[in-house]
Amino acid sequence: MLRNIYMSAILAAVILFKLPCAEMAPTTYGPTGLIDIPTSDIVRTDQMEVGYYSLDKKNYEVFALPLTKNIEISGSLRNEDKEHTLKTLNAKVNIRQEKILNPGIALGVYDMANNDKRSVYISASKAVPFGLRLTAGVGTNYYKDGFVGVETRLIPLSKGGSFPDMSLMIEHIDKKTSYGLRMATARGLQITAGWRDKEPFWGITYTVP
Repeated sequence: MLRNIYMSAILAAVILFKLPCAEMAPTTYGPTGLIDIPTSDIVRTDQMEVGYYSLDKKNYEVFALPLTKNIEISGSLRNEDKEHTLKTLNAKVNIRQEKILNPGIALGVYDMANNDKRSVYISASKAVPFGLRLTAGVGTNYYKDGFVGVETRLIPLSKGGSFPDMSLMIEHIDKKTSYGLRMATARGLQITAGWRDKEPFWGITYTVP
């Protein structure tokens, strides 16, 4: 009887706290995260992330690369006048992995070259009951008012990273609220689309390999 209770409790914990997000993907300016906000995740040492976003009537190419096991370097390039211009170069350090009882925590620097608005931030991510994963953080400049986001997998029994795996993302940062859907179409290939501060956007990201 006691063994059955233990097994039931373990099964409930797995269901309630299982990470609900699809495979990781770069944000609109590079770091691994949701739409604009960085989560505590970083790209794995045996992978890299690349992508393309259409937003603000401009085209952006993004990337995230592992520097070490706990550090990722990311950035975005803007296509202007048929030239690629570096918009942001960023770094993020994972200082604690997410576990069942503890949130993942990361420290990061946005726009290290100060082409836009150099900012430092701390971000925490945690899976919570009912298939939700929350991310919140605060920092300087771009992040001075803090940020918060939630992600949930819409098809719980789908295989992560494979069609029709899909996640809903809602976030608020810099007085902007954004909504998006991220769907896996093939292993490593994801399509993201939604509304970013009431303006439509879309993007394609790919995790290599």
